[in-house]
Amino acid sequence: MSHIERYTPHMSAYADDFADSGNINWMPYLMYFHPYNYCSAVVNTDQFGFRYSEVNNQKYAVGDIDPEQPVRLIAGSSTVFGIGASQDRYTLASLMSKYDPRDEPWLNFGGRSFNSTQELILFTLNRHRLKHVKEIVLFSGFNDLGLARLPASLRMEHGAFFMCRDFFDAFKQKKNSGFSSWFGKSDDGPDENIPTLDEQMDYAVSLTTRHIASWNALAKDMGATLTFVLQPLANWVRENCSKEEQDIFSELEARGNFEEMYGDILSKDVCQKYADEIEKETRRLGVRFINFSPILDAAITSDDWLFVDRIHFTDTGHDIVSRLLLNELTKRETADEEIHEKNQEHVFER
Repeated sequence: MSHIERYTPHMSAYADDFADSGNINWMPYLMYFHPYNYCSAVVNTDQFGFRYSEVNNQKYAVGDIDPEQPVRLIAGSSTVFGIGASQDRYTLASLMSKYDPRDEPWLNFGGRSFNSTQELILFTLNRHRLKHVKEIVLFSGFNDLGLARLPASLRMEHGAFFMCRDFFDAFKQKKNSGFSSWFGKSDDGPDENIPTLDEQMDYAVSLTTRHIASWNALAKDMGATLTFVLQPLANWVRENCSKEEQDIFSELEARGNFEEMYGDILSKDVCQKYADEIEKETRRLGVRFINFSPILDAAITSDDWLFVDRIHFTDTGHDIVSRLLLNELTKRETADEEIHEKNQEHVFER
């Protein structure tokens, strides 16, 4: 038995039905989304494909909740969706609902393999279903940087997306493939050269912050607070991982070529530079920003098993991240209130 099968047997549920070879829905505008009304011991979705949050034997999802009920949202890609969680109740949205002392449940607005464009489109297509959004956490950032390695002919103005080669090849009546081969070879000519690290960084920062600005406008219109969280990656968090992670990462590397594809963006230095550039723009927009990798690094030991792969969390990882994230959100909310009070005092003094 492989390490992956022994440590994380539930991961087959994601591979079987939530990859391109499974039961995903092909959709206009979004390209693809999760199966509708999906039921299993690991993953459950509502009538629109959103994963359920579950806390205290209650379930919440975009398609089921009363539109008048106040809610909080955590949006992003597959990490927010909860790849790696053994059950719905171990996703970030579920655990944040569990640990947050405030009344509003957290809804899961994650879409597997989404870039920042798709994350934004998913929200704009469904914001009418929720009339009272109190808070939005955008837990994202890695996919835009990873996809920035693709040539300009695939990235174009709004960013490359997973399976974009297959999408364009379909119009050229070429072969079909899948998520695993999005970075495969092509015969499209010299444009196939990988951009330099600086070019990747500049493009990803520009794309990500452009969409943060749109999120910010929507959040303000809804009266919601917005926080952008640069999601952690195993390599961005620490160099010495747990034994389970070492076993799993070695096996995954033997099966694929993650480090070969992403090698130059996996260092902590790149994470910090990427975070610094995004933070400059979020500060200009007045959006709260959190670089989560160093926060997570400071809170764990090398024995803590956090990741089922280099991007997605174990149940324990989800639990630790949800607690830390809520703590950071509370600290920033308190700081914002103190600044507001000081500004008000200054106004009265004048």
